Amino acid sequence: MKKICFIVSSPLTAHSFLSGPVNELSNDYEIYLIVNENKKYKKLINNTLNVKKVFHFEILRKISVFKDLRCLIKMTYFFKKNKFDAIHSVSPKAGLIGMLAGRIALIPKRIHTFTGQVWATKKGFFRFFLKSIDRVIDNSATHILVDGKSQLKFLFDNNIAKKKGEILGNGSIAGISTKRFNPSLNERKKQRKKLNIAKEEWVFMFLGRLNKDKGVIDLIKSFCLIDQTKNNCSLYLVGNDEEKIKEKFNSYSNKIFFIAHEKFPEKLIQACDTFCLPSYREGFGISIIEASSLKKPIICSDIYGLNDTVIEGLTGLKHEVGNIIKMKNKLEYALSNPSIMKKMGENGRKYVEKNFNEDILLNAWKDFYHKSLES
Repeated sequence: MKKICFIVSSPLTAHSFLSGPVNELSNDYEIYLIVNENKKYKKLINNTLNVKKVFHFEILRKISVFKDLRCLIKMTYFFKKNKFDAIHSVSPKAGLIGMLAGRIALIPKRIHTFTGQVWATKKGFFRFFLKSIDRVIDNSATHILVDGKSQLKFLFDNNIAKKKGEILGNGSIAGISTKRFNPSLNERKKQRKKLNIAKEEWVFMFLGRLNKDKGVIDLIKSFCLIDQTKNNCSLYLVGNDEEKIKEKFNSYSNKIFFIAHEKFPEKLIQACDTFCLPSYREGFGISIIEASSLKKPIICSDIYGLNDTVIEGLTGLKHEVGNIIKMKNKLEYALSNPSIMKKMGENGRKYVEKNFNEDILLNAWKDFYHKSLES
C-alpha cells in the first residue's frame, strides 16, 4: 500500500481541513501526519484523523532562521528514511519546509495546497520576501492545489503556480458537510438561550482568528456607528484573540461580545442572523460557506478570495475592504430588510449544496490521488 504524509503546522488545520480527505484516502493508502506538538489538541487529532502515525516537528508560524533550518534538516532525513510515495503540505511554513525537504529527499510526488497569500496585503521588501517563499514552494512542488478560482487567478497574475496550479471541484479544501452544517430551529433557540439573546435581537457574528487582517477592528468600529437606540442588535466575535482585540475594544460597546475558539461552529453560528467576514485577505473563506449552509446571509469584503463564496445580492452583500462607512451601511441594510436577508440565507444553502458539498470534494480528492500516484 502506498504511503502519503501530510504536513501542517497547526493541529487545528489538520482537524478543520484534512479530516475528511485523510479519512477518505486512508481506505486506499497508508496516511501519516506531521504536525506541531500540542497536548491540548492531541486527543482531537487522534479521535478525528485515521492516520497510521502522527509525527511532531517544530514548524513555527513565525520566521526563525535557526529553528527553521534545523527543522528542514530533520525533515529531510525523516523523508529519506521513510520513503513516502507522496507528501502533501498545507499552510506557508509547512509548505516551505515540507516541499524543500521532499525535493532534497527525492520524494516523487510533492503536493502543496495554497490557502491564501500573507503577502497580498503587504508592501515593499516584506511583500517581496513572502512572495518569494511562495515561489520557492511552487518550484519545489510537483503539484499545486489552490482552494479557490479567484485565488488561482490571483496567483497566475503574480506568476505563481502557472504551470501546475489546479482546483479540486469548485473550490475549498474539502468542502463541508451539509448534514453537519444543517439549520435547526431548536439548536438556534438553544444557542440564543445559552447566550441570553432576546428573541427580537438581531445578531451579527464573526468567526475566525481575531486579528487586524481579518477586518475585526473595522467590524467593531462600523458596528459602533449603528444607532443602538433605534436598532436592537449585537455583535459576537468568535475565535482565538491573536492581537488582544478584546482588551483594546471591549469598552467600545456593551453590545459586543467575545467568545473563545469554538469547536462546534455548526451549533454556535445558528444563533446569529447575519454572518460577517470583513477580511483583508482570504484564500477562500470556508467560514462563509459554513454559515451559508446554515442559511445565514453574508456580509463580507469584496476581495479575490471571497468571490467564490458569496454571490452579490443573491447569497449576501459585499463592501469595499477597509471601508467602515460602507460596511456600516450593509449592516444597517440587513437590519432594515430582514425578509430579503432571510431569502439570501436560503439561497446560500442551495449554493453550497450545489457547489461545495463535501461528497463532491472528497471524490475529487480520490480522483486526484489515484491519478497522481498512478502516473
